[in-house]
Amino acid sequence: MRSYLLPLFPLLLAAWSTEIDLAPAGSQAVPLYEQSPERTDLDRLSYLGGVVLSNPDDRFGGFSALAVSADGSRILAVSDSAYWMTATIGWSEDDGTLLVSEFAMASMLSRTGNQLDGTAADSEAIADLGDGVFAISFEREHRINTYAIGEDWSQLDSAGEALLSPPGADEFTNNGGMEGLTALPGGRLLAGIEDGGSGAYPLWLREAGSWSLSELAAQPEYGLTSLDYHDGQVYVLERFWRSDIGTHIRILRFAVDALGSGERIEPELLGTLEAGKTVDTFEGISVTERDDRTVLLIMSDDNYNEAQRTLLLAFQLD
Repeated sequence: MRSYLLPLFPLLLAAWSTEIDLAPAGSQAVPLYEQSPERTDLDRLSYLGGVVLSNPDDRFGGFSALAVSADGSRILAVSDSAYWMTATIGWSEDDGTLLVSEFAMASMLSRTGNQLDGTAADSEAIADLGDGVFAISFEREHRINTYAIGEDWSQLDSAGEALLSPPGADEFTNNGGMEGLTALPGGRLLAGIEDGGSGAYPLWLREAGSWSLSELAAQPEYGLTSLDYHDGQVYVLERFWRSDIGTHIRILRFAVDALGSGERIEPELLGTLEAGKTVDTFEGISVTERDDRTVLLIMSDDNYNEAQRTLLLAFQLD
């Protein structure tokens, strides 16, 4: 059934704390195919709709990770400049359309409770560890922090707590570190490394306090930008960019049981975004279940560049 992602409606609500500010937001619906707006097919996926998000707040943009609340009612994103962003989403009971209604931003804090800045502020990935605790990975100064922000996300002013990084994290390339992070069943944590220059992305699995290494096959000149686990599968975003070609995004998945097999994992391709389709530098993916449908939400990083956009797109797995 065809449906559309409806525009974001600005609301003025009381902030949760003095550290959280609200600002009016704007949005504009976008088709999947620029020249054929009626088309919704994308390989193994069907397009449910999408919007360009905008906001006059200077902190808005650069979103590099995305999470959906357990009940599917809210989204949580983090930016390259260490800001949290939240929004409320709902689903029409009539046609399954996604509705977005509230919007807020807040500063992410360091382990000492100070606002992160400079090279320490490049937050790149998010994992929901349960009970209101989220793990955030950082590039440039490669590390993982955990934040106890509460199940209602009302404690975004919490200081970070250190979580031991994978072996050799200090040697990750400056802008090619832990772009993907997701929680797995059994209290496990999976970190995906962006740099696939050797033909594979390193996948570091944390279990019982120690890390082990697997490999995910990589396309030449692509980079891994996001991970999310859902129903036995790990979903992956993979990005390519070159000035004379533009941006290509591949949406992949693989069975979680493939981790630790000793074999290089060959993922399943679900869809590709490229020229002629609505595309930008997508760096956040979150997968949820709605009315017995597996729904993928992806968000783009505009790099605080006026020539790029903050896109939120929704797909259904066919």
